[in-house]
Amino acid sequence: MVLNEEILQEDAAIAFLADTVEPICAAYVSRQYGEMFRCMGDVPTIRRFTDKAQLRVDMDHLVALRDNGTIGEVIDHLKATRRPRLSGRVTEREDEIAKLGPQPTEEEPKSLRRHRELRVVPYRELVAVVDFINGYTPFATQHSVKGAEFENVLVILSGGWNQYNWPRFLDYFTTGNVPAKDQAGYYRARNLLYVALSRPKKRLAVLATQTLNENALTSASHLFGQESVIELPMDG
Repeated sequence: MVLNEEILQEDAAIAFLADTVEPICAAYVSRQYGEMFRCMGDVPTIRRFTDKAQLRVDMDHLVALRDNGTIGEVIDHLKATRRPRLSGRVTEREDEIAKLGPQPTEEEPKSLRRHRELRVVPYRELVAVVDFINGYTPFATQHSVKGAEFENVLVILSGGWNQYNWPRFLDYFTTGNVPAKDQAGYYRARNLLYVALSRPKKRLAVLATQTLNENALTSASHLFGQESVIELPMDG
């Protein structure tokens, strides 16, 4: 399974880990314990030194699992420690899997099958997606840069998001002959591409990672100049 922004917003487990567990871990690592307890919601009962020591052990193990464990191992750790408690929807999915057994069945819903797949994904992939969305990388999504300007801009037109089909958009761009069923997607792609292409102050590069047909290549030449359109060799 490939984690992306769309899955982050739609999947209950990923949303819980990103919106609750990650802020808790960030607060713990930076020793902002008040913020950590606020994010937990249920403040752990600490009456004795041993309670405090156990909390530290649990949190240290959670932080280690972020680097070396899977999403399933993190969820299992949270089920055992309840620091923080799993959300209701995540608990329901875990209970359903426990009832059905370790192997997927033909009758189980797609959401449950995806949860099984999610459990074996390295947790560090989730951390990378969260960091990307929060702006901790030198890259940004096209949606997040509206109004901003940069010296140099690399625009990557890729697949993996069903809201945008860049080869199809470029195929239609020159002729303007857009079927009615594709018009909403065409104008959505056109508007987003305009935002991306208008961000650079000096240099712009556009990388299309999908195969373009002749009409699409003609559109690229029309937009950027024929001398600027370069075909890159593909491995294999």
